[in-house]
Parts: sequence; C-alpha cells; structure tokens
Amino acid sequence: MTKTIYLVNAANDESIASIANDYSFPALNILALGTWLKAAFPDIEIICRDGGICGTELIQREINTFKPWLVGIGALCTSYHTALELARIAKSVGAYTVFGNDHAAHLSRQIVRNRPDVDFVIAAEYGEYALELLVRELLDGVGDFAGIASLTYRTPRGQAAGFDYTTQKDTLAIANLPFQAAKQRKGALDIFPTVDRSLYPQYMWDSYLENYKSAFGHLHGDHVPTGITTMNRARGCSRANENIKCKHCDMLLDVSFSSGNRFWDEVRTANAQVKSEVFYEVCDSLTSFPRFIRDVVKSKPDDLDFDPMFFIYGQALDIIRNDDLGDLLAELNVFKLNIGLESGCDRTLKHMKGPKDSVEINETALRILKSRGINVYGSFVLGTEPETSETLRTTVDWIKRIIDEGLISDVEAQPILPLHNNHYGKQLFSSYNPKTEDDWPIDIDEVSREYISRHSGVSYDDCISAANEIRQHARQGQINFGSGLSKKENYSVEVVA
Repeated sequence: MTKTIYLVNAANDESIASIANDYSFPALNILALGTWLKAAFPDIEIICRDGGICGTELIQREINTFKPWLVGIGALCTSYHTALELARIAKSVGAYTVFGNDHAAHLSRQIVRNRPDVDFVIAAEYGEYALELLVRELLDGVGDFAGIASLTYRTPRGQAAGFDYTTQKDTLAIANLPFQAAKQRKGALDIFPTVDRSLYPQYMWDSYLENYKSAFGHLHGDHVPTGITTMNRARGCSRANENIKCKHCDMLLDVSFSSGNRFWDEVRTANAQVKSEVFYEVCDSLTSFPRFIRDVVKSKPDDLDFDPMFFIYGQALDIIRNDDLGDLLAELNVFKLNIGLESGCDRTLKHMKGPKDSVEINETALRILKSRGINVYGSFVLGTEPETSETLRTTVDWIKRIIDEGLISDVEAQPILPLHNNHYGKQLFSSYNPKTEDDWPIDIDEVSREYISRHSGVSYDDCISAANEIRQHARQGQINFGSGLSKKENYSVEVVA
C-alpha cells in the first residue's frame, strides 16, 4: 500500500487579525518540502496544502480520508493553536507528526516535552534535507534520531531530546549541510530544486489570484496579472549580526544565494506551471545584496515571453547607501517593496533599528521609490521601551502624512510582540512566566500587553488606539492595511481621530 505524506501550512488562528496581504501569496515552504520529498521518495504520495486557502475543516477532512503516514505542519506564533489541532487529528489516524518553521524551531524542546500530539520538530532553516533523513529513519524503523542534527524528538522515556535552539542555532547555517555547493554562499541555494508548483491543486492558485486581484489589482492599472507566486532564491539580511539586528527580529538570517540562472529558471517554470507574472521574492532583505540583484539583472534570459514583476523585502538604509539601487530595482521590474519603517519618530526608530537609521532616511527612500514607480508596503511597531504619548502621536501623524502624499500603498501597524528569540522577548521572559502554557504562543495579546505595561511609556490600549487611527486613515486613503500580530477583536470597532 502506497504511503502518503501530507504537508500543510496551518492557517492563522481564528482570533488573529489579518495582515494587508493575507492569503494573496502561496505558502512556499510546503511546496519546497514537497518538491524535495517527491524526488527523494518517488513511491510515496506527496500531498501539499495551504490551510489559509483550503480552510482548516477541509484539511481535517482530508487527513481523515487519506489517513497519511506522516503529516508535516508549518507552525508560526499566529497559527500555533490551529497547528496543534491539526496534529491532534493526524495522531487520531495514526500518523507521525512533524512541526517546522521559525517559531516551532525556537521552542522545539518545549513543544516536544509538552505536546504529546507532536512527535518531532525540525528546526532547520533549510528543512528539506532534515525531513528526508527523518522519513528514511522512520521507514527503516531504527529510530536513531540523534543522527539528524536539526531534529528535536521524544525519547522512549518521553523526554525531549535532540536539537536545542538556544545552544545550537549556529549549526543551522547552510554551510553545515553535507553538499559541496552549500559551502560557498554564492550559488548555495542551487542545491534546492526549482519548486514544483503543481503540487498545489489549481483551485488554490485560482484563490490566490482572486485574493491578490481584490487587494492589489489596482496597482497594475489595465493589466490584470495571469498568476502570482512566491519564490526564495536569496536568503538573509545585512543585519544578521546579533549586534545590529533589528530588536524585534527573531530570525536566523543566514545569508545564501542561488545563481542567476536558477533564479530565472524558477521564474520561467512558475509561469509555465501556474501562469505567474507576479513574484514575491521573500528574501528577508533583498536590497541588502545589490551585487546579487545586478547578477540577476545581467542573467535575465532574452527569450522570456512575459514580463515578470517582483515584490520584495528591503530597507530604506540600503536605498540611501547605494546610489544606483533605485534604478537597479526598476530595471529588475520591482513594482513593490516591503519596508520595515517601524516608526515616524527618531527616538523609537533608532531604538529599534540602530543609530544609522532615521525618519529622514525613511522618507527620502520613500520618495526615491515613488520616483521610480515602486509602491511601498510599510510596517510599524508600536509600544517599545522609549515610546511615550508624544512619540506615538509623532508616529501616527507621520504615517497619516505619508499616506496622504501617496508614499505608501499598504500599511501594517500593531503593538510590539515579544518573541522568545528577539530582544523584547528575552527581556520579558527572563522575569515573566505566562499563565497559560509553557510553549509558544501563549495568548499573544497577553504577552504584548505585559511587555508594554512593564517596559514602555504608553499603555497597550494606547497602542491599539493608535493602530486603529492609522487603519482608519488608510481606509479613507483607500489603501490596504492590517495588524497581523495581534487579535482581530482589537480592531472590530475603528477609532475616529
């Protein structure tokens, strides 16, 4: 009987507020894992789903129907309770269960210790190879899980063992993978094959496209894109060093790249498979690597019969430091940039990002991007340590002005969320024991409220009120908005300024 592996990205928990681009772009992690496993195990059926598109009820029905041998679940802090419910359903049909993604990795020991429905957590930044090793070990029936470097597992005595993020995160770098190509960062990502997007059924691609057109179709004028997708052919950020990392960031940020040829192979294949014309390159900060962007631009094939458009992550400081970066992004046909603007007040901005950032730099970068016809998705964090009623008002007023001047096309604003591996989480959890659970996430609003009440000069309710004011102004300006790291109940009634 053919074994089935079911890979699913858990949908956000029902209580979580939406973000500006919710479910407009596919969950790439599941497709990447499925592509790798399909090549490694041609006799195993691989099923890939995104719970944000399919809905949790359909996922549960399929698990009960297909009775997969193994269920792999992508779990973030905003989707953790949904992921646990899917694990429970998977265990009820006798499946092995594996969690992955950033937040599961950070708390893998606690999850395996406290959650009997979760058998394994893969902490690898590049989880394809680790998942293959786990599948082989389960097929062999030996159970020698200690040999899988990034795996956390449960011993026969019920103890959590294996990988521990706190002491072993440095082992997750791509250079530690046993592939010669991974030893050099340039071209290292070529070890991962071009993603097979046919692993998602067509109805999912249709839903992504409809969601995208509803939220962002106006950015394309008369041209309606035929398809959208996500890609990841560069990884990391220039702020990867812990001493200069943004204080709210909890990611590993290991730097690695594909070759320019593999980048364009991904683009060409995605267009052939799902008619993609819009590509969300989710490198944590692509503008950190202008040399890579130049290589990609130079290696663009002459025979593409479509004009790909790119949505990327970037930093205002990069645009100011590199005189030709704005032109280079335009040459690549970047039509949209996701920037962590964070604050409209220098005092709070410099606290979060460092002394070299400023509101003036942010605004100058926004004007450069606007002059190149590049839209900006700007995100903001409220309620950090130096926040006061004055800094909060300064930020709100600045955001309202850049909305009015057409300098951003989407806005995210929410209270600071301490995570176990960012500055704020380390500060909070050293002295605060959450009431409800030992593993992440406990109640998101509880954690955020607790941090702000202990360390900030404003209240949590002040931050929610400010976020609502920003959202209302965005609505009036007819741009997209969200607050995806807090609960939707905070935004059920918009505050009138």
